[in-house]
Amino acid sequence: MILPNCRPCRRLLLAPAALLFAACTSSVEPPDRVGEWLVDLDSVYCSALPVVSFSADRDWMLFWTRHSHADRDTGRRTPITSPALLELDGRRLVLPAGPAERAEGPSFSPSSACWDDAGKGIFVRASSLQRDAERPWYRAGIGPDAELVRASAPPESCRQPSEVEWQSHRDAVIPADVRGGLEVVRDGCCAVELRAADGSVLVRHEARSAQSDYVSVGMYAWSESRTRLAYTVHEETSWRFARPTRSFVVDKSGQPELLGGQTYAFAWRGDEELIACADRPRAEGGGSSLKRWRF
Repeated sequence: MILPNCRPCRRLLLAPAALLFAACTSSVEPPDRVGEWLVDLDSVYCSALPVVSFSADRDWMLFWTRHSHADRDTGRRTPITSPALLELDGRRLVLPAGPAERAEGPSFSPSSACWDDAGKGIFVRASSLQRDAERPWYRAGIGPDAELVRASAPPESCRQPSEVEWQSHRDAVIPADVRGGLEVVRDGCCAVELRAADGSVLVRHEARSAQSDYVSVGMYAWSESRTRLAYTVHEETSWRFARPTRSFVVDKSGQPELLGGQTYAFAWRGDEELIACADRPRAEGGGSSLKRWRF
């Protein structure tokens, strides 16, 4: 574009452009933590409640994969949800329900999972879209040769993981002991604060664009001893377009660290390992898989 050769005219033309540029640019983000992929899968089910759970010794992790089965006659696609086991330190993956490309057989309910009282196996129950259909239980031992087999109902002592290891910050959803005294406070339209039990502000996030009109915290998860907090920040513009969700980790005395990529659900293994269900880049196959950060 050629500007008129007079200073007043150039100022009049450049001023709106500068305002537009300021409205469309975001504040400088801190460098993000890249993290590492735990499994080479693109089918991890991020909406499972809980997204992952751990054996009593924390050596093994249970998570869920989801595939679609297409009916040959109708073409209708039915989702099939399957449990999978991962030995965390050895990165050994076991899929008791079959290989990752499995598209037949029963689907299982993530909310039914429990670890047996001896810590040597898991129980899961088949799911069904039909209310009166049979929903048998299955059991798998923990180890490299794990396989799901039909079983009787699990004992009452079977340890069920909490469904609120991560969730929306609504008080009605997360019990007080899981919230850990955390309070999410929105400041007008365009800022949100996370406050500790003593009222101190852990972190504050403001809109990154002049066009934004809604900033909120969507989910969070405390580490085991509540020394670190993982959470996500959502931001929408005046046109109801959402910016990519950002996820952070903050401790009680430091600045928030930005986590790389898009994450949807969190779980802590102690205080130093954060595991999340996250988007895989298209260059790596796309889909959702499990990622780990160490602190």
